[in-house]
Amino acid sequence: MNISVDVERLVELSQVSGSEVASLLELLRPPEDMTHLELVMSNLQKALRALCDTPGVMHSLQEEASKGESRTGILAYQDVLDRIVAVLAGGRVPGSPDSWWSRTGRQRGIINEHPEWAMLILLPDSACHDSSVYWQHAGVVLACAALQRARHGGGVGSEITAACRVIRSVANGNQPMGLLNPVAAELALTDYHAQHLLEAGEPRHGVEGVELLVRKVLVYQGKSREGGGGGGGGHASPPSTETHVESRDEADPEPEGPERSVQVMEVPGGLPAQRRQLTVGLHPDEMQTMRGVTFVERKASPTAGHDLVDVYRYQKGHLHHISRNNQRLPYRYASLSHIELAVVAQQAYDLYAGKKRFEDRDADGELAGVLLMLMLWLGRPVDQLLTMRIYSGRQALPKNRKDLLAYLLEEEAFVLPIPSPAARNTLQDDAKRLLERAGEAPPALTDEVVIIGLPVRVGQFISRIQRQHQGRSRYAELFPADRREAIHTAMSQAVSTINRAHRMRLTPLRISQTLFDEIVRHSSDWVDGYLLTGHAFTVTEVAVHYYSVPATYLESLFCRAVASLRDALYRHLTIEEANALEPVRPPSNAGDHGSKLNIRPRLVRRLVDHLQHELRAARRLPPSEESARQVHNHLVAYIAFWVLFATGYRAVNDLVFRWREIDLETGLLVISDKEHESMSQSRVVWLLPQLREQLHLYAWHLEVLQMQLYQRVTLYDHIESLLGDPCPDVPLLFFVSESWQMVKISPKNLRRQVPLFSLPINAGRHYLRSRLRAEGCRGELVNAFMGHAQHGQEPFAALSTLSPVSMFAELAPVMEKLRREAGWTPQRGMADV
Repeated sequence: MNISVDVERLVELSQVSGSEVASLLELLRPPEDMTHLELVMSNLQKALRALCDTPGVMHSLQEEASKGESRTGILAYQDVLDRIVAVLAGGRVPGSPDSWWSRTGRQRGIINEHPEWAMLILLPDSACHDSSVYWQHAGVVLACAALQRARHGGGVGSEITAACRVIRSVANGNQPMGLLNPVAAELALTDYHAQHLLEAGEPRHGVEGVELLVRKVLVYQGKSREGGGGGGGGHASPPSTETHVESRDEADPEPEGPERSVQVMEVPGGLPAQRRQLTVGLHPDEMQTMRGVTFVERKASPTAGHDLVDVYRYQKGHLHHISRNNQRLPYRYASLSHIELAVVAQQAYDLYAGKKRFEDRDADGELAGVLLMLMLWLGRPVDQLLTMRIYSGRQALPKNRKDLLAYLLEEEAFVLPIPSPAARNTLQDDAKRLLERAGEAPPALTDEVVIIGLPVRVGQFISRIQRQHQGRSRYAELFPADRREAIHTAMSQAVSTINRAHRMRLTPLRISQTLFDEIVRHSSDWVDGYLLTGHAFTVTEVAVHYYSVPATYLESLFCRAVASLRDALYRHLTIEEANALEPVRPPSNAGDHGSKLNIRPRLVRRLVDHLQHELRAARRLPPSEESARQVHNHLVAYIAFWVLFATGYRAVNDLVFRWREIDLETGLLVISDKEHESMSQSRVVWLLPQLREQLHLYAWHLEVLQMQLYQRVTLYDHIESLLGDPCPDVPLLFFVSESWQMVKISPKNLRRQVPLFSLPINAGRHYLRSRLRAEGCRGELVNAFMGHAQHGQEPFAALSTLSPVSMFAELAPVMEKLRREAGWTPQRGMADV
């Protein structure tokens, strides 16, 4: 860095050479005015002293630093730091800049470009200032950040920013101190990474940024924020920002600034992003190169006038990054051909068998061949397959089987973990009793597995591999932990060999996704492929939240998909179909998988009977204003639940739709139950004729109710707006409170009206999706009806071959069957028509 006037003054005061001061500051990347210099240097000294109390980590960092230049480690500058702190601690020095002595604690404006410096601006009155544990972790982050800066030419790496953000969040009280645990003195950096930053092999929640930084230090990797670094070179083009300004009204009493502005920022993807996309099978001409961010700024907005970077950070919940949508259809190759897959299957066998037919086989190559076979026939991501265990039989399996992928030797069967949306489906005990007792639903085995016999010979190859049990455990690892990296490398090299020899473009991810595509070809539903293979995309992770499916269905579907893929590939191999295996039939798999809201027709029937009984009871009350209120509320609850179970309406806030959103002639209803300004989440559903008749009866009911409540002015006017205006803009459904006020139809109010129904109000979505799929409706139609269409599958779009008429013509017989099954019939309310 260039020696500025302020740095010259610091050199003069501390009597340290200018090159040493400049080198230290370069590792910290200070702002030009070196704001809070005295505070930053004293806190840096505190962090490095805490780091010295953990000699194991410190020794590891010194070893990492020794791989580069002579003085790249920040620990080597402790003597320089001590002399600077000694000068600054003596009090304000004449002629020094005011910014050096600032004690405001203000970090704004320097966080993103100077993350280490901003992290060290911590006032003594902060809660964690005297915590030795906090300073231990801060010291590790500072030392690792200095190594990364030196390795990659001083560029601001995203890993440095992410790590400093974690420590700064703890210091500011935005994250609990419990994220940081004491570091043992003898712990090496690799052990620190494993014990403090990982949990079950994955980054611990809350400290992902620190884990990323330490991991890149250990594997000698890194990237700059601009897209280069890490030895790759190259930088992305600068971002371009487009602003649409809405001019203020001339009569505006506050003329400063525009009334409203919408800003769009487009950033071309850098080389690292392009490399990642190539590894998942994207063609260079098909790669996604743009990431868009939009936000709206108004005069009254608290973000008005802020720097763009600050606005993005504060409004991160409202930012829409196209690159993070996991969009699959428009941005990937078509499925691999059977010829390509047959070459993969042959290569997998050759790897396993070796050059001389089971003689002089390479150990890593043997397991790499098995890994390649499992990628093809189990369809699981590679990182899951590498953790596969081998058990003798079902009786040896642990009680907690979540995320367990295993092979059973005696039964010649595979144990496949089924993903679960359990975190979003927490149910109370009374809700579980309602599902299982009143609804006669089997428990949803959301944390369990499916045991499947595979109709190919992979199990025979696994049985021949020498195994070594882990201590007293009841299982053996198919791929030993200390050899997994070498096995993965051998498999990747084999795939590269195929690409070079046959001019193909295979990747491990494309191979492992083959079975996903085969399952979807049989079931037409991406969610089935997700449950059986674990390959997640946006629509699958959302839709599985509303989907309960029997384990026996998953088992049968998986075997059919594998068998059809096997028969297709064997035509291109020297394997006779007579030698193909039939699937081993393991003991029956019990229970359902997917959503815990496992709603059966029996429960819906009982709900309908209850609602109809309550309405009939209210109609029998003596005529009065109170009886009219009771009849109205029970009728509205009945209609609301019918709409929920017939349309999959999301009960996000209000079950609000209006007359103008319904075409009573065709039965088409526009639903905007999860919407924002772009209106991209609106969808069209179809109402059965009986439900349309119910809405007509509701209108007659409102006329009678209005005549009886003419003294209740607010209610009278609301009903007048509903019945008199050709396009009323007031809610169609509403409750009437005891104080004769209109009450909106919210989940809370619906639950209060029907207290026996203890399930979430959006249970209708769970019921409808599961029942439509169980009745054989195509997954594309079900997703469109439920509002779960994947990007590229939008119904009724410009390039869509799906029309509303054809869609609802196919769904109508099933919807009518579900209506009769549940017992939904039009009810009169107070209208005697």
